[in-house]
Amino acid sequence: MSENLEISISKNDIRYFVEENHTFPSVSLGVFVKSGSRYETNKLGIAHFIEHMVFKETKNRSAFEISKAIEGLGGEINAYTSSEYSLFYVKLLGKDIEVGFDVLSDILTNPTFNKDLLEKEREVILEEIYEFYDDPQDICQTEALRSLWGDSPLSRNPLGTEESVRSITYEDIVSYFEGFFVKGNIFISAVGDIDQVKAEKLVEKYFKDFRIGENGASTETIPYKFLEINYPKETAQLHLAITLKGEKSFTHESYLHSIFTVALGGNMSSRLFQKLREEHGLVYTVYAYPVRLIDTGGTVIYASTLPKYENVAREIILEELSNIREKGLKDEEFVNAKNYLLGSMILGLESTSSRMQKNGVSGLMQGYIRTIDSIIKEIESIQKDEFDSYLKGLLDDTYGVVRVGKIDG
Repeated sequence: MSENLEISISKNDIRYFVEENHTFPSVSLGVFVKSGSRYETNKLGIAHFIEHMVFKETKNRSAFEISKAIEGLGGEINAYTSSEYSLFYVKLLGKDIEVGFDVLSDILTNPTFNKDLLEKEREVILEEIYEFYDDPQDICQTEALRSLWGDSPLSRNPLGTEESVRSITYEDIVSYFEGFFVKGNIFISAVGDIDQVKAEKLVEKYFKDFRIGENGASTETIPYKFLEINYPKETAQLHLAITLKGEKSFTHESYLHSIFTVALGGNMSSRLFQKLREEHGLVYTVYAYPVRLIDTGGTVIYASTLPKYENVAREIILEELSNIREKGLKDEEFVNAKNYLLGSMILGLESTSSRMQKNGVSGLMQGYIRTIDSIIKEIESIQKDEFDSYLKGLLDDTYGVVRVGKIDG
């Protein structure tokens, strides 16, 4: 039995994948576009700007009519933009899913980019940026990417900056949209109460007019920088991030790395939670997580504490990293972290929405979709000696630091 699932190509050359499951009454339908902040040049935030604008008006519907068409059936419609892709999605009862195909195809083929609406939405996006930078935790996590990769496409905030968003013109929007929102750059994922035959007919019916074109998204692999970044902000706490090497998406090493981040700071029984919060009472929030991109990756350790406790908190984090590098994990820690990774992955795929996103990201970014069973078997096959050997290559003396808050000196 193949470890990969078969991706379909419609008569009009649209790549799509259907996971049929009639135990769900719903269908989650997503259109993934290889459009994100890492592909932008000087117009930072333009992919996110377009994500907003396609919902404002099409040749056939107003913004109210777009939302009413889905919400009037009890469904949901939304979108988001990341570094590597944008997702436009609906969730509806299976009997209503044709409306979802209709609306998604409409916003992605017929947006007007009305100039008056564009100016109004520019102000909405600026408010979103201001709100983001009011939150020191959000700032710390964004600056962690800059610590890893410097001022490069990989560290850009998908929202853009106030300056860049103010500079984006109607012509910029149209040019980017026509270059990226093309057949060779999209992938459709559907999961739930829908069958292959129906999905094929709906893809061919509603996406027949999608623009012809190839993948316009090019990438450049960026080396690690491991910068030390200070971001002054009036806050009660000091927000601290330690950045380390990581692994790119869809690799065996990414599963080894995920076991490491779980054991280090992925839950309440992790090393850092137990040390910093339970044993020393230095923090309320502490965690570690992987950053995954198609060609690289990183590790971010985040903690917030009073400024007077910053040095001791940092010392404990670095000490635990050194201990793990030299001694590995205890057998029980390794087993618990691996089991947590397996269990959380399976539980995270209980909904049509999560499955749609898992299939869509994989189909768009790597061109194939692995079965859940094959991924589970691969993780289960990881033994502690392999894991300990991996850690020695991952953990060294290179790391970056981000500090957000009242910074002396």
